[in-house]
Amino acid sequence: MPITIYSAKGCLRCKIIKQFLNDSGRTYQDFDALGEGRNAFRTFYQNHREKIHRGRDGVEFPIFSEGETIRQGLPMVLAHLMAGPVLNGFFKHGLLHGQWVDGIHISGGDPAHSEEFLNVLLYLKQQRLKLQIETNGVNAPLLEQVLERGLAERVIMEVKGPLELYDSLLQSPVDPEEIKRSIARVSQCGDYYFYTTIAPIIRQHDDLEQGSYITPPEIAAAAHLINMAAGDNQQPYRLKAFDPRASEDPRLRDYKALAKNDLFKYRTMARKHQFKTEVI
Repeated sequence: MPITIYSAKGCLRCKIIKQFLNDSGRTYQDFDALGEGRNAFRTFYQNHREKIHRGRDGVEFPIFSEGETIRQGLPMVLAHLMAGPVLNGFFKHGLLHGQWVDGIHISGGDPAHSEEFLNVLLYLKQQRLKLQIETNGVNAPLLEQVLERGLAERVIMEVKGPLELYDSLLQSPVDPEEIKRSIARVSQCGDYYFYTTIAPIIRQHDDLEQGSYITPPEIAAAAHLINMAAGDNQQPYRLKAFDPRASEDPRLRDYKALAKNDLFKYRTMARKHQFKTEVI
């Protein structure tokens, strides 16, 4: 299948992808989506609207198309070009621009393909880009490799909740020691923070599923977990409001969002174990 790249004039990330294709000897057709190729891109966008991400700043470029395969944004396109679909889950759409690249999720992919993942990060670093890495604690050995090789400038760890809720929140079995190991390693970084989203949880009661928001005592337990794993109560810890409209779990989209004032009782409980807890 022929490769098509939709790019934008002056887009550094587009140039990186086209240089990679040139260096690897792969042929492709390039359309300036905002210039002479706008009509081609408009047709492509209309035919694949559901697959094209439009963020707060508009459509992100570059966009890669090969048959039915579409990837968007530098990390996702590069990962596909370097390793194909085996890295699906490691990369998502990002929000940062300029030198910073985000949307890199250590916990989202298959650790069997760690080396391919690390090769993508290394290539991005060779382009003089700064990488923001995210984790929820799963895939701790891969996190350690990333940090040992100096492949991340900033690390953000989502502490999903207290350990006893991790299986429910991730909908899969989790090794508690791996979560503690990740917390301990993240706390040694130069630029990092922990956060928890105050979100609903699907709880199992007598074979019935019932949903309810995580409670202030459960947030206190999550803050205590950070304290025990990191070794102190001075860790940067942030509490984030849940947005039902953006939930990947369709069961949670009908929940009413909490008002920001409702989050302060969570902060009060968390500060018993992490003094620097803030609401964002």
